[in-house]
Amino acid sequence: MNILEQARQQVSFDVDSVTPLLYGSKEQAEQFLAIFRHIKQFLEKCKNIPEVQTSPDYYNWNRGIQFLSKGDQALAFQKLLDFKLDEIPLYLGTIIYSATTNYYGVYFGMVLPAIKVLGTDEQINAWYKDCLNLKIAGCYAQTELAHGSDVQSLQTTATYDQKTDEFIIHTPSVEAVKFWPGELGFLANWALVYAKLIVNNKSHGVQAFMVPIRDFNTHKPLPGIEVGDIGPKIGYTSKDNGYLKFTHCRIPSFNMLAKYIKVTRDGQVIRQGDPKVSYSAMMIMRKLIITVYPRTAATSLTIAIRYSIARQQFTNDQGQENSVLEYQTQQHKLLPLLANLYSIIFTGLKVGQLVDLNFSQVQKQDFSLMAICHAIICGTKANFTYFVSNCAEWCRLSCGGHGYAHYSGLPAIYQDNCPNITLEGENQIMYLQLARFLLKLYNQAKQASKKINETYFGLFNRLQAITDYRCTQFTREQILQLLESNVIHSIQITNDKMMAHINSGLDPKSVWDYKIGTDLWSSANNFIEYYKYLSFLQTIDQADNNNTKRVLRDLADLFAASILLEGSSVLIEAGVINVESIKLIREFYTQQLTIIKPEAIGLVEAFRYNDASLRSTIGCSDGQPYEKTYHSAINENTLNKTDFKPIVNQLKNIKARL
Repeated sequence: MNILEQARQQVSFDVDSVTPLLYGSKEQAEQFLAIFRHIKQFLEKCKNIPEVQTSPDYYNWNRGIQFLSKGDQALAFQKLLDFKLDEIPLYLGTIIYSATTNYYGVYFGMVLPAIKVLGTDEQINAWYKDCLNLKIAGCYAQTELAHGSDVQSLQTTATYDQKTDEFIIHTPSVEAVKFWPGELGFLANWALVYAKLIVNNKSHGVQAFMVPIRDFNTHKPLPGIEVGDIGPKIGYTSKDNGYLKFTHCRIPSFNMLAKYIKVTRDGQVIRQGDPKVSYSAMMIMRKLIITVYPRTAATSLTIAIRYSIARQQFTNDQGQENSVLEYQTQQHKLLPLLANLYSIIFTGLKVGQLVDLNFSQVQKQDFSLMAICHAIICGTKANFTYFVSNCAEWCRLSCGGHGYAHYSGLPAIYQDNCPNITLEGENQIMYLQLARFLLKLYNQAKQASKKINETYFGLFNRLQAITDYRCTQFTREQILQLLESNVIHSIQITNDKMMAHINSGLDPKSVWDYKIGTDLWSSANNFIEYYKYLSFLQTIDQADNNNTKRVLRDLADLFAASILLEGSSVLIEAGVINVESIKLIREFYTQQLTIIKPEAIGLVEAFRYNDASLRSTIGCSDGQPYEKTYHSAINENTLNKTDFKPIVNQLKNIKARL
C-alpha cells in the first residue's frame, strides 16, 4: 500500500456523502458522475486518438498550432456529446478543458443568452437554430480599447438611416475599436455589437446589434470590417481574443435586438418594458464565472494535496522521511485554501439559484430581486475570481520546482483563470457596486425606514445588537457573531468617514472616488466572507451523515478563523475584540489545521476528478508522481528528438576575447 492509499485510509468520513453537496443535490451529482463515467470510458477507448486529449507536448508548440489543435479537440468532444451543445452540464466544460480554454465558451455563455433575453420571438426564430449549429458563430463585442467596465462611455455608434431603414455601425476613433472579445480573432462570422443608438442626432443609450462580420463561405472580412487577433497573452493561448473596427457598415433595422426597444420606420424610438432586463443576460455569464471556474481550484488543490502527501522530505525522530503535508507550514499554505474553496462552492450554488430565480421573475416583469442579485453577484464574482488565481499560484508554490513545470498541470490553471479578475466586470468595480448597496442598506437599517431582506441581508435587521456585541473570551461558538461584527463595523466606519468628508464640504462623488475607496473595498469583501461562512453552515445542515457534518464544520471554522486572523483590524479598532481573543483565535486556527490534515485527501477527492481531467504527472491518483514525471520527460517531450548539433557546433566556433 503506497503512502497516498495509506492517507485515504485515515479519512474519517464517507467521501461519497460529500459529493452531492458539491453539486447542489444528489440528483445533480449522479447526473454529473454518470456523464463523467461516460467520458472516462470514452477516454479509455480513445487513448490513441490525439484529438481527444490535450497533447503533453502542447506547450512546445507555437500558438497557431495550439489553436488549431483545440479545434480538433472541440470537435471530438462535440461528437462525443452528440452535438447537444445547449445541454452540456454546467460543470463539464471546465473539467474536460482544465488544461486550456475551449472554443466558443464566451459565445455559448453570453451571446446566446443575450439573444434569448433581448431578442423578439421573430429574431430568435430567425437566428437561434443557426446559432446552435454554429452557422452563425458570434462573439460578444462590448469592450473597446478605451472603455470596458464603463459601458455607458462606449463610443461605437449605430446610427439609424430612415431612408433605407438600416443602422450604420461605425467606429469613430481608435479608442472605439472593439478589443478583447473572445472568438472574434479567428472564429466568429457575426458579432453581438454593443453601440450607442443614434436616431435623429440624439443618443438613446447603448443597445445590442447582431452584425455579420465575415463572409459565410470564404470567412473573409466583409466590406468595411477590419478584424483580427490581438496577439499572445499571459494565458488563454488558444482563445482568439480579437479586435474589430467598423467603417460605416450597414445592417437591416431588424438586427437590433428589439424585445425592449425598437425604432419605427418613421424614426420613433419606443421602449417596451424595463431596460434593466438587458442586464439579466450579463448575469448569466457572471453566474458561470462564480459556479464553474472555482471548480478549477479543486483541480489545483487535488494536485497539490496529493503531491504533498506523496512527496517525502527530511526525516522525523524515527529516521523516516515525512510527507510534506505533515509540516505545519505546508498545511498553512494549502488547508485554508481548501476550506475557502468549499465555502465558495457552496455559496456559488446558492447564488446560482438566486440568479435563476431573478431571471425567472424578470421575465414576468418582477424586478424585486434585481438589486439584491446584482449586489451579491458583483461581490462574489470579485471574491471568487481572486481566489481561483491565488489558489493556483499557492498550489504551484507548494509543489516546489515541479509546480513550475507545465507537466504539473498548475501553470495552465493560473494562466487561464487570471483574465476572470478583469473580464465581465473588473473586480474593484464589482466590489464598489456591492459596497454602494451595503451602505444603502446600513442607512435604511439605522433609520429603521424599511425591513431588510432577511434571506440575504438579515444581519442589517439586527444592527443594534451586532453593534453592541463584544467578545472578551473567544470560543468557536462566537465565530458567526464576530464575522457579522466585522461586516457591520467596517460599513459603519466607512459611512462615518464618508459623512465626515461630505460635512466638511467635499461633494459626494469626490469622497467616493478619492477618500474612501479602500474602505469600500474592505467593507464589500468582509460581507462576502461572512456570506460564504453563512452559506457553508447552511449547507452543512443538508448533510445526512454526522461524521460528514463534523468534518465540514471543522473545515468551515478553519475558513472563518483564517478570515478573522487576516482581517481583525476592524474588530480591534471598534473595540469588539481584545488581544487575548486574538491569541485564542490563532491557537484555534492551528488546532484546526491539525484536525483537517488527515481529512484533506478525502475532501479534494470528493470532487471526483479523474486523472484525465487533472492532466498532471504529480497529482495522479496512484501516488506515483516521480514515475509519471520521468515517463513524461523521456516519452512526451518532442524537443528531445530535435537535432541541436548545428547550433551547438556554431557556438563552439565563438572566439572569446581574452
